[in-house]
Amino acid sequence: METEIGDDENKEKQTGGTPTSSASQSPIGRRRFLQATGAGTAVALAGCSGGGGDSGPVTLGAAYILSGFASLYGEEAERGIEFAQSRINDNGGIDGREVDVIVRDTEASGDTAIQQIRSLVQEDNVDGLFGLDSSGVAQAVAPQISQLQVPFMITHAATPFVTSPQGEHEDSVGNEYVFRDSNSLAQDVYGAARVAEELDATEWATIGPDYAFGYETWDYFQAYCDGLGVEAEFTAEQFPALATSDYTPFISSILDADPDAVLTPLWGADLTTFIGQAEDAGWFDQIDHTLFSVGMGTDYPSDGSPLPEGEYASTRYDPFVPDSETNNSFREAYYEEYGTLPTYNAEGAYRALYLYKDAIESTGSTEASALVDEFTGMEHSGPVGEYQFSETNQATVASVWGTVTYDDEWESNVLDPVNRYEAGPDVLSEALGDSDLPTGI
Repeated sequence: METEIGDDENKEKQTGGTPTSSASQSPIGRRRFLQATGAGTAVALAGCSGGGGDSGPVTLGAAYILSGFASLYGEEAERGIEFAQSRINDNGGIDGREVDVIVRDTEASGDTAIQQIRSLVQEDNVDGLFGLDSSGVAQAVAPQISQLQVPFMITHAATPFVTSPQGEHEDSVGNEYVFRDSNSLAQDVYGAARVAEELDATEWATIGPDYAFGYETWDYFQAYCDGLGVEAEFTAEQFPALATSDYTPFISSILDADPDAVLTPLWGADLTTFIGQAEDAGWFDQIDHTLFSVGMGTDYPSDGSPLPEGEYASTRYDPFVPDSETNNSFREAYYEEYGTLPTYNAEGAYRALYLYKDAIESTGSTEASALVDEFTGMEHSGPVGEYQFSETNQATVASVWGTVTYDDEWESNVLDPVNRYEAGPDVLSEALGDSDLPTGI
């Protein structure tokens, strides 16, 4: 089967996974997952079997934010979809069938996302689903996916609770049909705590969005710091509403607390607005270190802004790491096509199509049950590197953090130096210590 750029002739399913976690990744069977999550009584809805049988195009449905404060993420995802779709179809399609992708706007709303996804399944009869940008939306959607009984590959939304089986925690909504090919908040924030270990900073604060993602980021960071033995005092927290236009009072509150460092998961246009107002307030002169946990999701297309050089940021995919033929070829071809480095939302969406391609070609089927079985415990490789889906359907990808640096050659901010922290289930479980927060992996 044709795989991704730089590996077109590979006819075998990729192997490997992250070395630190492969020993604990025994795939969980569908029946065991149903029993663990209580999803065994879900009833298939009329028209939900999906697909166009074994002839005609393979049809996939995608749901991203295409309007409003975070529309850049949807635009980047659409690029990744277009890039993968054209290459797959130009090289024989999926088992000789072209792939079509129907993209819908979630408007960053759980209700809208559910409506769009139900329409994709019940009216468009898609063979599979992927996407989602917001953690809150993902938590609303996941239980619906269990009812629709169609596989969903999350490519961006990071909450650990969508890959934490129902019953593990009061907020857990994971089930056998929901997978994630990008790293989760639990993996990403583990990297933030590892960065904190190396910094001369003891007083920490946060400013994050006023919904699940903002609160979960802060909760996990504190838990990891405690579990890793990081000397840290948590002094201030601010949670502005999404699409806030005036961050001045929130910025002033943090500056008055005078922490050594701040962790912020602000994203989309909110991040850009915050940075401009923070610079005006002297934030980066007063705060020694600011860690942007989703900063590089919006930075690449912005010609070196908005992130200030010298600060720390994470990314779910780095166009230069790993230094592999697959990643280098993908980066070069993407840059030639679009004139910008690929963001993690583009790469995650791109890879979702190849995951479906590999699963369909391996099973010879677009039936939901066959695809779910194939995705469960699946080993795969792409620009992000080699990984395996864990028992909870979370990809065992690394946590990537680095220092923001402007690169003249690429006319973009990049992370240099950059560190990859292996973030498999055993690593995260040990680092969470006595916390009751789930790893989601």
